[in-house]
Formats: sequence, C-alpha cells, structure tokens
Amino acid sequence: MSQAGPPHRTVSLHELHVVGPHGLPVRHRTVQVVRALQPGLASYTFRLDRREASVRVLRGATAGEPRPDGEGFTAVELCFPRPLGLGETASLEYETVFDWQSVPPPQLRRAARQPVERLEMRVAFTPGRLPAELHWALWDGYGPDAGLRAAERVPLDDEFSAHRFMDEIEGVTVGFTWTWPPGEEPRLDG
Repeated sequence: MSQAGPPHRTVSLHELHVVGPHGLPVRHRTVQVVRALQPGLASYTFRLDRREASVRVLRGATAGEPRPDGEGFTAVELCFPRPLGLGETASLEYETVFDWQSVPPPQLRRAARQPVERLEMRVAFTPGRLPAELHWALWDGYGPDAGLRAAERVPLDDEFSAHRFMDEIEGVTVGFTWTWPPGEEPRLDG
C-alpha cells in the first residue's frame, strides 16, 4: 500500500559551484539534510541535467547506478545506510564530478518540485576568469530546456563569488546565470 504525499522533505540544502580558469565548472559540492515524511525512507533521488557528470558521495549514503529520468535528466539513487523512521533525518554530502564533452550552459540551477527549506547557493569564479555579468535567476520549468523567467543582476564579492539564501522554495527552479566577456567564451581545448 502506497502512502500519499512526498516521502521526504529537504530541511537544509547548501550548493557550492566552482568555475575554473577555462570557464568550465570544475567542482560542485552539495550538503543536504532530508527528513523522512514516511517510515522506511531508504534513499534520496538526485537528478542531474547533464550526461557529462556523475555523482560521488562523500558521506551519508552510497550512490546507485545512474539511469535516464524524464525531461533529459539522469537520476541517481543515494541510498542511506539504513531506512529512516518517520521524522528521522539523514545528512548527505556529495559532489557532482564533470567529464565535459561539450561546453555547458553558463548557469547553476536547483529545481525544487517539493519544498526545500533553507537553501544556500554559491557560485565562485577563478580570479583570472570572471564573468561579464552575473544574475540570480528564476526559470519557468525544471528541465534543461526551461526558459528564463526573471533575472536580477548581482555583483561578485571580494572572493570572486556570489551567494543567495532562501528560507523556502517550492515548485520553482532558481540559480545563477552568467555571460562571458566577448571573445572569452569557454572552449573544451582551454
């Protein structure tokens, strides 16, 4: 018998995205706490919107085999060491590992189909490779082809990064998008 409602809720989510000297993302780390809303929660499904990436779990789970998931996503089950009881939390830390075969769009996005409490997103750039403009953005859907609905220009701080904190999001995709100075668009050959 299946339970109604979502199986979990994300109570804390921290995303750190680092863009390297060639203008390509080199590191993405996620620290996440999920709370079981149903007894026996055994895993969290992480969805990536690029086939040129994989997931490496640092703590709190083991990664299952990647599988295709609707709208152009790849899904990976992050399996907890033991199923969670109702109301229990699991703390996960994982990295998205990149293997670029094509230049990715200049953006960092997080979709929240279910409620996410306490979201922090941070994007950092190498000092010698800074964007011409950086925006905090809202997209009109979840998939890779979602269109930009709204964007607010944001400055880089003294560490060549920007961050946003939100108390709660649900039913949206948010993140950063940027443009490169003319002639400085990234290429795979560096």
